[in-house]
Amino acid sequence: MTLKHLISACLLVASLATLAPQTAVSAETIDKVIAHVDQDVILQSELDRKVIQAKDQLRARGAQLPPDNLLRKELLEQLIIQSLQYQMANRAGMQVQPAELQQFATRVAQQNNMSLEEFRLQMQSKGVAWELFLDDLRKEIVTSRFRDAYVARRIKISEKEIDSLVKSMNAKSQVEYKLGHILIAVDENASESEVSTAKAKAVDLSNQLKQGADFETMAEKHSDGSEASSGGDFGWNSEQSLPELFRTPVYYLERGKVSTPIRSPAGFHILKLYDKRGDLEHVVQQTKSRHILVRPDAITTEQDAIDLLNHIREQVIAGEADFSNMAKKHSDDPGSANLGGELGWSNVGAFDPAFEDTLSNLNVDEISQPFQSSFGWHIVQLTGKRQDDQSEDMKRQQAAKILRQRKFSEEVENWIREIRDEAYVKKIVEEEA
Repeated sequence: MTLKHLISACLLVASLATLAPQTAVSAETIDKVIAHVDQDVILQSELDRKVIQAKDQLRARGAQLPPDNLLRKELLEQLIIQSLQYQMANRAGMQVQPAELQQFATRVAQQNNMSLEEFRLQMQSKGVAWELFLDDLRKEIVTSRFRDAYVARRIKISEKEIDSLVKSMNAKSQVEYKLGHILIAVDENASESEVSTAKAKAVDLSNQLKQGADFETMAEKHSDGSEASSGGDFGWNSEQSLPELFRTPVYYLERGKVSTPIRSPAGFHILKLYDKRGDLEHVVQQTKSRHILVRPDAITTEQDAIDLLNHIREQVIAGEADFSNMAKKHSDDPGSANLGGELGWSNVGAFDPAFEDTLSNLNVDEISQPFQSSFGWHIVQLTGKRQDDQSEDMKRQQAAKILRQRKFSEEVENWIREIRDEAYVKKIVEEEA
């Protein structure tokens, strides 16, 4: 770790890890301005406090103290950068509410194994004003939040970068597949007619298996593979150990599903995915639904909304009206009305709690009684349920997060250099240190 990074780690008051007691600057010391930073100034007492704090923390870590002049120079530069960031945060209107500041202070105290009152008394016993500590903490919170938000907007992640990282993640994946295998062999010197016959047989077997035929029985009876006698048991295989032409079809197979025939020089292969393990899987429950929303207003009362929805529901159930047409005519939801009330496939938990609760108690194709959510009064029809494997989406989200983290530190450094180069800074005393 460089001196700059070590000192920086010691300087961050709001890191919520440790806070070493600081010795108060003598009341007899006449405070001096040691640097002008745009519209702000840095005082001698600020730097002295930071020097004492940094030394105490370095000693607590058992680290060797750097030369005093280097320490003061580095800490002054850190205070200049912090001042520039804090001024930008102030101009952006970023604030910390008093109650939130107290929560952060409590967390710092807990990190030091003390209650907030014990922590405050200990600091006072060391001559550290509590108001000064809170002010430092507030500045660090505001600065940190502004920096994170501002720099995050500068980071751009391309789809190509995500694709590349996902590919790398997949190459290192420890995923294993338990497969069943049927081979319909084709001699390498076979005629076109013989190849067509073998393909037709493979397609027929695949269709029978997809319709529920027992894979092991079919493998024992029809497979030319070496696993035929064991019901086509291909065992557990890592992604890397699978034949390359199997990898893509297997990747997209769901558990219990059978592939379409896969052509190779040996013939036509049919695979069944019994199970997989070690993958980054994220299977979620999804529902498909459509609804009609009626919002009470100055003209439409709550009871009017309920009566209208009851009437629509009765008409649809009786076959006298079409749900989609009624949604287009009556729904107050601008996002779905023109789509016939369709909400599409959604993850369970994506909707208003009252909406979710109603959906969870419906059977497929059932239409609910009128119910109230935070948006108004609805009727909803559940049109489908499924499990959706979002593993690939999760991998892409994880890859984007990793790339963002990789770029963040570099982008922070770039941003700090930019604002430092553009700022007016005049050091008065510490230049001579």
